[in-house]
Amino acid sequence: AVWEDIMIACFGGSGTCSGKSDTFRKTIINKGCIGIVTAYATYEMGGAVWKGADGQTSDVGAPYAWDEAAAFYIGNIQPVVGDGYTGSAPGNLYSPYEFNWKRDKDFPGGTAIHTAAIPIMNYGLINLRVSAYNAANVQSAQTEMYKIFSIAAIRAVIKYSWTARGDGTLNEEFLAECWAYWRSASGYISTVNKATVQEIDALLDWSLTSIPATTPCEIKTKVESMYMALGINCAMVGVWNDAPAGSCLASPC
Repeated sequence: AVWEDIMIACFGGSGTCSGKSDTFRKTIINKGCIGIVTAYATYEMGGAVWKGADGQTSDVGAPYAWDEAAAFYIGNIQPVVGDGYTGSAPGNLYSPYEFNWKRDKDFPGGTAIHTAAIPIMNYGLINLRVSAYNAANVQSAQTEMYKIFSIAAIRAVIKYSWTARGDGTLNEEFLAECWAYWRSASGYISTVNKATVQEIDALLDWSLTSIPATTPCEIKTKVESMYMALGINCAMVGVWNDAPAGSCLASPC
């Protein structure tokens, strides 16, 4: 399984998590859950696409599966502050949607992916229901959601590869965060260029004791090389609001 072995190892401090600090293990577990829930949301979307093509377009068929995808993506917790859509992320949703929202705050000039996702999910649902069923439109909605997931993971790997390096002393918590967030969509991203994704994975290896100063720029260059194939662009990803002035991270591409 994509996540099972890693999560079990970090719960028990064994295998790939052997010798890792409690902070590192806890971060992998906590942030890895975002990837697990994202994976389940995409599973339900895929199920909805299949059921729609199979003619199961009543509300107990494909639309139900699509609704489940939306529920797992967004979450079912009432936000402690705000309306769950505008302003700052409330901090208590613990969902891929909130993860995306936080990355929107990190990259304020790019596409607001958390707000963009809602009409996409609604569009997919509408086009799965009975006589309104439209396979092409459903496929389009699914693809647009994969773009949302990709942008979030790319923003995270750009930001956290820098913070993990810190002042030259490895910050293992941020390395764990960077690795887990990147993994939330790196599987899909690998469908356009598996070799490049593997190169990025190697730059985030858990055995690292330090991160070279060149790594964040290398990662940014590598993810940018996949934008066209993913159907996204520099403006959609945006610029990290805390990017050091004059650094490679301070420009969209």
